[in-house]
Amino acid sequence: MCGRYTQTLSADDLAAAMSAADETGGRVTESYNVAPTTVMPIVVARRPPGGTGHGEPAAGVGTGGAGESGEVGETGGGGGPRAAGGGRVLRLATWGLVPFWAKDPAIGSRLINARAESVASKPAFRAAFAARRCLVPATGFYEWRRPGGSRRGQPYYIHPAGHPGADGLFAFAGLYEVWSKGEQPLTTFTILTTDAAAGTEFIHDRSPVVVPRPAWSRWIDPTLRDPEALAGILRPAPAGVFAAHPVSPEVGSVRNTGRHLVDPVDVDPEEAAAAAGPPATAGPSRARRAGRATPVAKSASVAGPTSVAEPPPGVGVIAPHEVGLFGEDGVGPHARR
Repeated sequence: MCGRYTQTLSADDLAAAMSAADETGGRVTESYNVAPTTVMPIVVARRPPGGTGHGEPAAGVGTGGAGESGEVGETGGGGGPRAAGGGRVLRLATWGLVPFWAKDPAIGSRLINARAESVASKPAFRAAFAARRCLVPATGFYEWRRPGGSRRGQPYYIHPAGHPGADGLFAFAGLYEVWSKGEQPLTTFTILTTDAAAGTEFIHDRSPVVVPRPAWSRWIDPTLRDPEALAGILRPAPAGVFAAHPVSPEVGSVRNTGRHLVDPVDVDPEEAAAAAGPPATAGPSRARRAGRATPVAKSASVAGPTSVAEPPPGVGVIAPHEVGLFGEDGVGPHARR
């Protein structure tokens, strides 16, 4: 995880939802099957004038275009006004991080994800983690359940479940780099992953890191370099953030891009039983006794959505950092489609 996701909002909607200046020139396309090496929008912090070269993402397009130094002028690639000092900026980048020191950009296809547990020390990611963090907007993502490690698995579409901290749009924790050894600067990104989010363990043991709204500015702040100050963000999403349902295996082919890919499908009884989870038992579960989040609340319909439930009143299963981070910061909801 994460190897496929969806991004179905326009540049205007994304910029409004994330309070960011659009420097994509409006070149954000709807996609129901985003695959590695695709050019997609990311959100970065506006750096002050005189910022460094390889650390500044190029405006306009994922292959660069801000000039030889990589610096950004008073207007972005889309001709929009410069954001207020320190503001957020929407730009395009290629999925698959190419470290600034790499000799060949082909390495990016192997660096689409970074493990949160080791990102601060891995040579491919540590420089970007220190100062080049970004948000990767997504309206959902796909994951495959592969029992017994089988190659042919059942894909699930995982999407916002209505938690106020996500509000219908995921902001994945990402890192970006600007590779300058080619004819033009190449801006690339990777998505951070951590342990499975509450209730999604039956699908996969990893999930993308979702940055809650109040932490957006903190995550992308290039002056914040202390890993300990970011540790509270790099955790699995709490209960109520994710919902999931099985979808067609068609999503496995990058040639398939239609919106039908996110539609629920019927699954065989064995898969349905796995998604339904163990039967309920009397008394508190082991997870609750351990203080962990509650499991997915299963849908009565096999083809219907599998939702992540909010914990019952009085059950202290959400850690204090999650209560604080997954709140409101005044950013308006995105325009729903």
